[in-house]
Amino acid sequence: MKNNKALSQEIKNMGVEQLKVAVDEMRRELFQLRLKSTTGHVKSFASDQKKLKSAIARGLTYLHQKIQA
Repeated sequence: MKNNKALSQEIKNMGVEQLKVAVDEMRRELFQLRLKSTTGHVKSFASDQKKLKSAIARGLTYLHQKIQA
C-alpha cells in the first residue's frame, strides 16, 4: 500500500467512476485482509486495517465532494 500523501494525491486526481472503482477495490482488499486474519496469521493486521479504512473514508469523502460539485 502506498503512503498517505501519495494515495491522497492520487485519489484527488481521479474522476467519479475511477473513485467508485478504487473504493470498491479497497473494500475488497479489506475483506481479504479480514479473511486472512481469521484463517491464518497476518503480521500487521491492525496497521493495515487502519490504513485501508482511512483510505476508504478518504476516497468516499472525495467521491461525495465530486458528486455534489
